[in-house]
Amino acid sequence: MKRDRTIDTLRGLAMFAMMVIHACSYYLKDKTTLFIWDNLQWAVPVFVFCSFYLFFGRKDKFSASDWLPYLKKRLTKLLTPYYYFLAVFFPLLFFFEKNKFNLKYFFANVFLYKGLDFNWLVLLFLYLTFIMPLVLIIKKNKVLFYGFFIISFISSIYFIFKPINYRAIMWLPWTAYIYFTIFFLKNKTKAKVLLLTGSLSLIVFIYLRIIETNIGHNLTQFTNKYPPTLYHLSFGIFWIIILYWLSEKNVFNFLKSDRFFNFLSINSYSLYFIHIIVMFMISWLGILPPVWPLFFLEIISISLLIQMGLNKLENLIS
Repeated sequence: MKRDRTIDTLRGLAMFAMMVIHACSYYLKDKTTLFIWDNLQWAVPVFVFCSFYLFFGRKDKFSASDWLPYLKKRLTKLLTPYYYFLAVFFPLLFFFEKNKFNLKYFFANVFLYKGLDFNWLVLLFLYLTFIMPLVLIIKKNKVLFYGFFIISFISSIYFIFKPINYRAIMWLPWTAYIYFTIFFLKNKTKAKVLLLTGSLSLIVFIYLRIIETNIGHNLTQFTNKYPPTLYHLSFGIFWIIILYWLSEKNVFNFLKSDRFFNFLSINSYSLYFIHIIVMFMISWLGILPPVWPLFFLEIISISLLIQMGLNKLENLIS
């Protein structure tokens, strides 16, 4: 199946931004670093959008016979790299932080109900694996289809004022992005519609920022992401539209950087786990550089080398 160049660029950008975010997270006492860290938090919204875009762009219906092959393919794709990651992470954790390694922590990571902070993204995409086909199934029933959207939308407002355990319920507000993506797919060639949508999302974001300031809520995107509030979702929608438009205009082809982003996109899921291991190793070895740009360069360069090595090994085996 032919790859979508624009979506590859977006996903590559999101992977790049995520590495920057994680590098910055070690240096948040610096105000400039904090600003960069906070304003690149569109990375996960872009990842989620890309997943929805490819799924709903290729499917308009889902039958009972589709479930088994779909789940087999999707769950294998999501869980196999994650468990490979744990197979590397646990021995390293036992060696460097033995006091943190125990059966409770082990099972929390294996079954994704707690444990390592980074595994929440795996859990989210597991939730969405079941929700995406469900939305296609109920699409013909307008009451169920739009009712689900209303509940999802209301939840993103509710969580501004009363955040709860995000692992259990985070799928609900993220589901609103399914409806945004379906709308986007219908209107992606209509510049005026997308401009209006982007402008509206920015207005909503600014309005909610004023409200959150008045109620004393933390204004960082990170705080509004677990579970995602409308403040975070509107921020993400604005940047999705901007970045999609820039990608369509080939802005990211400068010095053939599109090839770089394409590589990041194709290997994004494995790179997600690889760069986490690299970060931990640098931290465990006590060789953190004095500033985040150097840390980021270490993370991305080592991660890319490992990924290229794994790709070559896979090609030799196959």
